[in-house]
Amino acid sequence: MRLGIARTVRLTFASFFIQTSWSFSSLQTLGFVFNLLSGARREHQQELQSIYPKIFNTHPYMASYIIGAILRTHDENSLTPDRIDRFILIAQTSFATAGDLLFWQTIRPALLLCAVILGLKIGIAGPVAAFIAYNILHLYHRIHGLCDGYEKGADVIYVLRSRRFTLVQRVFEFLGAFATGGLIALATTDFHALLIVPLCLIFVGLLFKRIASVIIIIIAIIITLAIVVI
Repeated sequence: MRLGIARTVRLTFASFFIQTSWSFSSLQTLGFVFNLLSGARREHQQELQSIYPKIFNTHPYMASYIIGAILRTHDENSLTPDRIDRFILIAQTSFATAGDLLFWQTIRPALLLCAVILGLKIGIAGPVAAFIAYNILHLYHRIHGLCDGYEKGADVIYVLRSRRFTLVQRVFEFLGAFATGGLIALATTDFHALLIVPLCLIFVGLLFKRIASVIIIIIAIIITLAIVVI
């Protein structure tokens, strides 16, 4: 089964508002229900309003996977309310963790470093390119997540094992490590291109050791200060 173009467009637009009614008491619940109603068939809307005044909170880009899956279960009446609740409980935590790791801890820092480096070298075009790249990636998950969720139903959680998560995360980890070394080299007043190689290798080595990002940033700051002072 496919979601259809009209429903996909409505849900994509609605997904941008999932956090506009965020509160400490209900978190993303109102936004979640609004998204479901935006894509639900008319005969299911009353049922959705009565079933889902529950606590919901996940990564905003990843919510689309869950919303698509829930709409599929209602269209087919394939899961009981208890099983739907259990799926939402597991899925919102799993996709929140994956989204935080992929976007907040990997893609965004790596592209920010690239934006700074490109900004220093080519001007405003660098940050603009990084901004466009970031939005392409998050829009991919918003839109493709809806389609995947609807096609796979409750099995959409297994998408977290796919290359779109594991490979992309690894690529941007390496990009961030190289960019960290490159930025330190560019930050020195007496810049030498050969500095980039050992500095990048240092941070790639730390990445292989699975050193925490905070520690890598501290090491980068210390190296930068040492180079500048010397």
